[in-house]
Amino acid sequence: MIKLVGDINFTDGFFDTGFGIGSSIKKGGSPFKYLSKNIEDIWIGNLECVVSTESNKKGIYKKQFLIEPSYLDSIHFIDIYNVANNHIMQHGEVAYNNTTRFLEKKNLHYFGCSNNKTTTFQYKGKKIAVLGFSQRDEKFSKNPKYWYNPEYTEIITEFNKIKENDFKIAYLHWGNEFIDRPYNDQKKLARWMVDLGFDLIIGLHPHVLQGYEIYKGKYIYYSLGNFVFNMPLESTRYSCIVNLDFKNNQPVLSEQYVIIGTDNFPKLIADDDVPISYKFEYLNSKIIEDVENEVYYNKVNHFLNNYRKANYKFIIQNLFNYRLKDVINIFADYIKRRF
Repeated sequence: MIKLVGDINFTDGFFDTGFGIGSSIKKGGSPFKYLSKNIEDIWIGNLECVVSTESNKKGIYKKQFLIEPSYLDSIHFIDIYNVANNHIMQHGEVAYNNTTRFLEKKNLHYFGCSNNKTTTFQYKGKKIAVLGFSQRDEKFSKNPKYWYNPEYTEIITEFNKIKENDFKIAYLHWGNEFIDRPYNDQKKLARWMVDLGFDLIIGLHPHVLQGYEIYKGKYIYYSLGNFVFNMPLESTRYSCIVNLDFKNNQPVLSEQYVIIGTDNFPKLIADDDVPISYKFEYLNSKIIEDVENEVYYNKVNHFLNNYRKANYKFIIQNLFNYRLKDVINIFADYIKRRF
């Protein structure tokens, strides 16, 4: 089975510096301990952090979204990583290069680089291609090393290099955070890519599940949500695994819901235990709504405000987990990013 998942962060983030996922891994925690992997499985996910001993940041900023390679040496689960996202350059070009070298050292495939947009692999006698790019704002580099905000002609050029493959997947880092539906331009791009010849679209970045649609027989998943991530909003704790297999030479897709537990590691959850607002039967209904941009972005602000409130609560509840210097810097950074 090919298993496709969303955003993976092996580090402490903005609001859990000193006691987040990275700190847990450094103490021996295994982020995939609740999941099983069959020998024939191929897992693909989005690496939304930096793996390096070096950084161009100082102070608390050097502790966030960064983990030393030695702490991940014993973690073997994901086989292929997307690196086209808005955190991969957070610690500079040297750290980015260290990250890709780490993946190469572990014999892991990766894609989404400006010079390595696509990777291919074999599964059940089929040649599978997967590429990735990001459409999100790049705040850390004037010259990102990943595939960033391509023109349609660039996508066509890359597609033409892989069009002879049996199955073609696109990992797209796009959309708005925390909202449960895509906007109209996303739908247009995804459908255009299917028209071009892609067989499966996988969306990333919103940190919450969004619905999927079947367009001309091809699946478009607008956001898989988080897979290994610590965010306090309830909606960011529910995710899914997209299963891809081939029967009678035809692709067969299914989903398994995932919940991120109190230790911030994913585990499978029964469909009946998922709140209706995080189920595809509800989320898919939001895709067909054709709302004006002004209405859509009012909804974006609503979801974003809910996330901010959850962060306020999280920080207050965890005051004693922070070092004093760190909590001061976290509040200062939060206010700076807020305004």
